[in-house]
Amino acid sequence: MLEKIMNGDQKAFRDFYLLWEARIYTYFLNRTEDYIQSQELTQNTFIKLWEYRSTLSTEYNLETQLFRKAKLIYIDWLRLQASMRKRKTAELDYAAANAAAAIGVTPSSLPEKIEKAISHLPPMRQKVIRLSHIQGYAYKEIAQQLNISEKTVDNHIHKALKQLRQILNTLLLISLIFYRIF
Repeated sequence: MLEKIMNGDQKAFRDFYLLWEARIYTYFLNRTEDYIQSQELTQNTFIKLWEYRSTLSTEYNLETQLFRKAKLIYIDWLRLQASMRKRKTAELDYAAANAAAAIGVTPSSLPEKIEKAISHLPPMRQKVIRLSHIQGYAYKEIAQQLNISEKTVDNHIHKALKQLRQILNTLLLISLIFYRIF
């Protein structure tokens, strides 16, 4: 079947697709937990396999090469998701800065507002965010100091920053509403 696909045999490729499509879809679904994304990634995997069929190797079986292609497609998707998250965060930060400027939040009052927002976090997140962003400790140092894993530190920081953005955005929104009323 590999050689037929390498030579452009569409029937052999269709048969291979029908045989492996469900397993590739499940592979993506287990990783993304998103039905639509999994369908798109599955389609992209088979499209890429067909587009680059002439570069397939006869040293490895077709299934191995299919899953390698799927893994590369998944890595590209993760990179794209990370890039989109960064862009969205930057847009939110920009909007928040403009809103703060519009209602007269000064740079000197910002640390006080941030400290107040941090005080609304759960105790462990407060410790982790203060150690990381205020005192400048590395994840590894925080993990050792608090006797938790580095992954747990990362999770706490991610959740704390998300929660802080929500708190600060809410404060800005309330301030904007108050500013327009008076």
